[in-house]
Amino acid sequence: MESTVVYSFDEIPYTKSTAIYRHFSQGKVLNKQRYDEIQGCLVDDDLFTLVFNKIKHFKLFFKHMGYELKFDEEGDFFSTQDLRDSSNDESDDNAMKIQAILLFVGRYYSTVGDLAQLEDPMFGLKESDVDALKQDHMLASSLKALRLENWDKALEYLSSRSLIFKMSKDQYILSKAAMTFLTRLIEAHTEFVNK
Repeated sequence: MESTVVYSFDEIPYTKSTAIYRHFSQGKVLNKQRYDEIQGCLVDDDLFTLVFNKIKHFKLFFKHMGYELKFDEEGDFFSTQDLRDSSNDESDDNAMKIQAILLFVGRYYSTVGDLAQLEDPMFGLKESDVDALKQDHMLASSLKALRLENWDKALEYLSSRSLIFKMSKDQYILSKAAMTFLTRLIEAHTEFVNK
């Protein structure tokens, strides 16, 4: 009696696996939903669905590549973390940039609207909001200290990591991952201040 061994690599198209690997190797998070420019709305991301449905395979795959695949239930996104060194300077620098930009956006937006609107395609960060951020000289100086030339570069930085979605020229929405990060930053700040 012959037994057939089925390897998980046989069940997953290599083109999808390659796309997932490239996505994470570019420092991006993998959101449950992405902004579809053609439909003009958020849609389920097929790569997220594949990773979610084949989580055992992808956890092992990334472990073999030297990364831990993490799922954030609250934010509905996957991310990877280098297993070699959790105190990697490049990772710390990226995290600091992301946190600072999100805090700057959150600080501004809390004065003009409800933070929850930042992930709503009907609201989001509009051209007038981006213009107001660009006019704040203290924030511009802070961005330069983070080695980001200006707000266009800062927003591009978040976009390149799938943390915000560009809907049109100077109109963005935050991904659920970015909103989760922002909420956690606000909670940590509030807890620190209230000690």
